[in-house]
Amino acid sequence: MGPTQVFILLLHPFAALLVIREFVRQREWRKQSIALKGADRVAALERHETEGERLFRLVIAVIGLAFLARIASTFLADEDLGIRALLPGHFHGWSGLLGLGLMIYLWSLGRKTSSKKAAGESFARMKDLHGRLSDVMMGLIIIHAFLGFLYLLQLIG
Repeated sequence: MGPTQVFILLLHPFAALLVIREFVRQREWRKQSIALKGADRVAALERHETEGERLFRLVIAVIGLAFLARIASTFLADEDLGIRALLPGHFHGWSGLLGLGLMIYLWSLGRKTSSKKAAGESFARMKDLHGRLSDVMMGLIIIHAFLGFLYLLQLIG
């Protein structure tokens, strides 16, 4: 594998590490929400919602980058670019698509929580589910990143 292919393959994991860092920062809201009061809490919640929207778009971009890297790598290796080249052939790829589904659900729960709160409706259950899902996703992200590291070693090695 040439240096260009290695560089292209490394774009996704490096971008993913930045998104993981942002996901961890986003989850800090759970601790902050307990300690903050008044205007500080309102401002922090607004920031959490804005960052959640941004994080959602970043996750989609990182997954798109993975597909683009796969396409570029396939072309550089003079392999056929068909549906088989785009379908994940390993657990890391499939778990990434599962993660996208969970991220869509997490994002939707966050939006529903915000809407219910703004409408003066009960939102505690939705907020709790949103937080619990983010906890589950953090564990899955760690597993996904580790599998990606192993897969990368397999590709480069």
